[in-house]
Amino acid sequence: MTTDKKQKNKLIKDMGAVFTPVFYIFSIVAVASAVIVCGFEMTAIITAVFLVLLAACASSDINKGIVPDLLCVFIAILAVVKLLTDSISLQSIINHLCGAFVLSVPMLAVALLIKSGFGGGDIKMMAAAGLFLGLDKTIISGFIAFFIAGIYGVYLLLTKKGSAKGKVKLAPYLALGCAFSELFGTVLIELLKTGI
Repeated sequence: MTTDKKQKNKLIKDMGAVFTPVFYIFSIVAVASAVIVCGFEMTAIITAVFLVLLAACASSDINKGIVPDLLCVFIAILAVVKLLTDSISLQSIINHLCGAFVLSVPMLAVALLIKSGFGGGDIKMMAAAGLFLGLDKTIISGFIAFFIAGIYGVYLLLTKKGSAKGKVKLAPYLALGCAFSELFGTVLIELLKTGI
């Protein structure tokens, strides 16, 4: 079997880790949230698809400890679609490109410096999600994700259900942060700019 065929089979096989009851529950909540927050508009459809893809990333990480590359590609493609349907400008493109790098590059640096710092799927997921969200929303999503993951890590240590060297599956927290940021990030940014 050629390398290309093996790679294609791996991409498809990795997607099998997505379809669990957790995915279906997350997806229903995601679509309902998008419709409630965005209404029945084109932005609601794009937001719903983004949230379902995030749910798929979280479900796959919970189930098999992987974030399929294909999901990251779909998120990146959706980011381009979002850019094309919004009012496209050079400033908007730069904002979204900065969003792609603001968390993924530091995560990559940590992964290269510290063995098992971050998984490659988490890094690729944040690059694609950052491209979708843009700079400000990506920063908000990272803060939320790492804060909640940190609280969970402390809980595991205090209850002795985990160790300091144990692995935490990060994609569910990243997905939660990205979802919150996409749904409520604009409002939060405006509140922060006006001094709450």
